[in-house]
Amino acid sequence: MVKNRTNLELYLMQIFLLSLFIFCIQSTVFCQKANTKTVAKFIITDATENGVDITPHLLREEAFLAFYTKSGDELLYMANVWPKSKSQSYGPVYSIKSETLEETSESYEADIFRFNWRYQNTYNTKKGTAKVEVTKIYKPQGIFFTIKLVPENLDLLIYKGYMEGTVDFSIFD
Repeated sequence: MVKNRTNLELYLMQIFLLSLFIFCIQSTVFCQKANTKTVAKFIITDATENGVDITPHLLREEAFLAFYTKSGDELLYMANVWPKSKSQSYGPVYSIKSETLEETSESYEADIFRFNWRYQNTYNTKKGTAKVEVTKIYKPQGIFFTIKLVPENLDLLIYKGYMEGTVDFSIFD
């Protein structure tokens, strides 16, 4: 059992270091635009659209969600970034509501944030508003997440994975 745990720890460390390297490269490119500062990055490891598994496509795209700020205003922004196709949906978030779920014997501590996201796409002229729910789950291995996005057409996108960085949504309430 100890050997398996050691192998698992090595595997997780390798994934973390690779992700950190990719994050540094992508964040440098991403943050150079419009004097932005990335405050948290959500690495997608599992995804569905209306219940259909789209994970392989997002993994090929190296897709992630980023929360960032811009110098000159006090808003929080979100971007759904697809580096391989050099496209993203981005825009400010507003009407943030938050709640905390305490740790129990059956579940980990979690923070849930609900907000609206006013987005526009780089790959077409579409603009819109989506309802978003971010659940941050605090496990001993790190912060895991589930993000649900519901745009105007009522599609349901669910992304799961792990978080890099720190973002306290409550300061943007």
